Amino acid sequence: MCIGALCYASFQVGFSFLNATYLYATSAVLGFGASILWTGQGSYLSQNCTKETTSRMSALLWTMHECCLIGGGVLIFIVFSITDSHDLIPSFTIKLLYSVFTVLSVIAAGVFAMLREPVYKKEKASCYKKLLTSTFRLLITRKMWLLAVIFSYAGIEQAFWTGIYPTCVSFTRQLGYNTNALLALNLICVGCGQVSAGLLLGTLGDHARKLGRDYLILGATLIHIVAYILCALNFPTSASLGKTDGSGLLLAPNLYLALLIGFLLGFADCCWNTQIMSLLCETYPETSAQAFAIFKFYESLLSCATFVFSSLVSLYWLLGTLSTFAVLALFSFFIVERDRIVASGGEEIEVNKF
Repeated sequence: MCIGALCYASFQVGFSFLNATYLYATSAVLGFGASILWTGQGSYLSQNCTKETTSRMSALLWTMHECCLIGGGVLIFIVFSITDSHDLIPSFTIKLLYSVFTVLSVIAAGVFAMLREPVYKKEKASCYKKLLTSTFRLLITRKMWLLAVIFSYAGIEQAFWTGIYPTCVSFTRQLGYNTNALLALNLICVGCGQVSAGLLLGTLGDHARKLGRDYLILGATLIHIVAYILCALNFPTSASLGKTDGSGLLLAPNLYLALLIGFLLGFADCCWNTQIMSLLCETYPETSAQAFAIFKFYESLLSCATFVFSSLVSLYWLLGTLSTFAVLALFSFFIVERDRIVASGGEEIEVNKF
C-alpha cells in the first residue's frame, strides 16, 4: 500500500514540470500503483475483519476513501472560481493543485507504512510461486467466472462516472460557460453520493446484513438504471464526443438534473463496491489477496476498454451497454450469493430473514 501511494505521488509530481515522456511513463506506474494499493487494502481489510463486521468495515473504508471527492471537489471549485478559468487552465493553477495532491499522497504513504501488520500463522505462510499458482487456479473456477461479470461491470461503470460522464457535463454548452467549475460541482455531488451510501451502509450495520447483499445490489442496480435513463433524457447523444449545443431525448440540459445524476452514480457505485469487497472478504478469507487481485484485473481491463469504446460510439450506445451489463452483473451476483449461502449450510438463511 505504501508503494502504491508513492506511485501516485510520482505521477502527480510530473505536473510541476510538464514533460510528455515522463507523464506517459508515470501513467503506467500509476496504474501499477493503483492495482497493488487496492489489492493490499482489500487483503488488509479481510485480515482485520470478522464475518460479522466485513459489511460495515467495507462501507466505512469506502466512505473514507470517497471523502476525497468532496474535499478535492471543493478545493478545485474554489481555485477555478478564484482564477475564473473556463476551458483553459492556467499552468499556475495546475501546479498548485498537483502540489497539494502530491503532498497528500506522500503523507498517505507514511500512514500506510505505520499501519500495524496482521499476525500471520506459520502454516499460512506461502511462497510467491504458490501464491501465483493459486491465483490462476482461482481464476478458472466457476464462481470466479460469475464474479468476472460483476467485476467487469464495476470497471465499466467506474469508467463512466470518472471520465465519460464528466466529459458530457463539460461538453454540453447549455449547462454553463465555466465548465471547470461545473466539473468540480459534479465531483462534489458524486462524492456526496458515495459518502451518503457508505455512511448509510456503515450505520445500518447488522440491519444491512440481515437485509442481504442481493437486495442491496438490486437497489443499487435500479438506481444506476434510473441514472442512465436521466442521463439520456438530459444530455444529447453527442455529448461524450465533443462540444455540443444539442438537447437530450426529452429535455433541455439542466444543471441541477446533471448534479442529481452525479449523486445517483456515486451512491450506486458505493453500494456495488462495498458489497463486492464484503463478498470477497467472506468468500475468500484465506485467499483474499488473490481474489482482490483478480477483481482489480477485470475492473481495470474493462475500464480501459470502456474508455476506448467511448471514443467510437455516442452516449446513448454507452448507456445501453451500461444498462445491459448492470442486469447481467445483478443476476451473476444473485447466483454467487445464493451459492455461498447454500455452501455455508443454510446458516445465513436465518440471518437474512426479517
